[in-house]
Amino acid sequence: MANDHAQDRYDPPGVGSDFEEHLYGDVVKGDIFRLKPLSTDKVYRKVDELNCHDIIENQTKQFDAKLKVYVKS
Repeated sequence: MANDHAQDRYDPPGVGSDFEEHLYGDVVKGDIFRLKPLSTDKVYRKVDELNCHDIIENQTKQFDAKLKVYVKS
């Protein structure tokens, strides 16, 4: 039986995401990250091990080192 490409219904999964999941403690100082893997989510810049800067609201916030964050690759 030949493979009929017109009838092939296989839809392979997408190739990953634009975002890589990290722990806040592993993000390098100065890197930009988000709390959700969405381009429309708030953007933060890591200042030090506990503090980060909310770029939109111009405020400094603290996050736990074990918080999952997303860095755009």
